[in-house]
Amino acid sequence: QSPSPSQKAPDDLRSCVQNRIISDVFQNSCAKFPGWMVLVVDEPALRTISSVLGMYDLMEHRITLTESLGKKRAPFREMGVIYLVSPTEESVDKIIEDWTTPAGATKKKPHLYGDNVFIYFLNKIPDSVIFKIKKCKSLLRRIKALAELNVDFLAKEKRVFHFDMKSSFANIFQSRQSLMPDVGQLLGSKLVTVCASMNEYPHIRYPANSQLCNDLAMTFHSLMNGFIGSNPTWWYYGGEGHKERDRSTLLILDRSSDVLSPFMHEFTYQAMVNDLLPIEDDKISYKPDVAENPDVEEKEVLLNENDQIWVELKTKHIADVIQTLSTRIRDIVNSDSGAKLAKDSGKSMSLSQMASALRSLPEYREVMSKLSQHMHISHQCMADFNKQVQS
Repeated sequence: QSPSPSQKAPDDLRSCVQNRIISDVFQNSCAKFPGWMVLVVDEPALRTISSVLGMYDLMEHRITLTESLGKKRAPFREMGVIYLVSPTEESVDKIIEDWTTPAGATKKKPHLYGDNVFIYFLNKIPDSVIFKIKKCKSLLRRIKALAELNVDFLAKEKRVFHFDMKSSFANIFQSRQSLMPDVGQLLGSKLVTVCASMNEYPHIRYPANSQLCNDLAMTFHSLMNGFIGSNPTWWYYGGEGHKERDRSTLLILDRSSDVLSPFMHEFTYQAMVNDLLPIEDDKISYKPDVAENPDVEEKEVLLNENDQIWVELKTKHIADVIQTLSTRIRDIVNSDSGAKLAKDSGKSMSLSQMASALRSLPEYREVMSKLSQHMHISHQCMADFNKQVQS
């Protein structure tokens, strides 16, 4: 199934992906089944959906529970089920296990869910996967929707994405002469889903002296043309009826175009957090106000697009970040509420003590908590950096 055509696709990549998942998965499923549903995902799909949607977004579309495809799950036979998975035989085998009785079993295995099954794949479905599904008659007759979603990437920011391929560097450069075919196919197919989500059919540019770039460009071009040929309702900017802007240009470069950047250390807030602190999947742990309260519990925070202070400051120099945070905290401390708090305490209070006291006031609790959180993280970046410089 091709992506749903729309009047105007958002320029924000995260919004593109969010709209695609909500429209093509949840709204489509809700239109065909009026009850509550369980969402079952494999690991790649979980990471994709978590990058753009929260639990509240899911509950708005009658998703009562999200479960992992690879784990043992409780039965919910009165509910429908949505499978959102990568198009691999391993994930499809797990889906089929939910609807079949193991060979040699003396008793028929009861199904986990009701008779309304919706299956969505992150990328193009291979023929071998389709064949497996067609062979499972108990599953096939319950399928109400089966579609390719074409969002096989992580939309980390409004204009930043990646393919979640941590080992790709070694695989890409394993052969200096050319791109390994399986790696090229994987990269090309993922890149097609990015362009499909953004309604872009780009011109391709790459350095003529790079065999790696040439191989990826040829692979992507072939896959993109194949996608367009099999999805006649899909449209792209610059095409017939969508002349509001020209076709985009895809630049394919390898590391030889910029050999110095890996050896340089950025002093922007986001770069220092990722280089110096233990952060994983945007999640970072820290222990606030240790000096004032040694028994305080460690906190976990997410540094992502939902944190407006992070979005505002992440590309600024770390010194400017600390200055901005200090100024905002001081402005609040010097406000009428801060002055009254200091007067009521009857003693002189430090900036840190005042900030802690202001966090107890409902009107300042959230903003002071966020400011203090970023102040602690930015100072930790500087402390760790200074340790490395001195060692």
